Amino acid sequence: MPRLLLLSWLTLIGCTTFPALDDAISDAARQAPYPTLQPLPSITASGSGTDDTFEARVAALQARAERLRQIDIAALQ
Repeated sequence: MPRLLLLSWLTLIGCTTFPALDDAISDAARQAPYPTLQPLPSITASGSGTDDTFEARVAALQARAERLRQIDIAALQ
């Protein structure tokens, strides 16, 4: 049954007429030059903390992960 639905869906898609997109663009737009590409500004790390701050955050997240691993999921259900 699912194969029949898929086949009929693909058959209907094959009969679809697509809009003529060539006439959607004006002659002025066709003759316009390509826009000039500008480089993106470089992204720098703007962290306001120090290495100690980040290490403390990592330690806190690891401690939280360890506490979550200790939870007995079966008891929660």
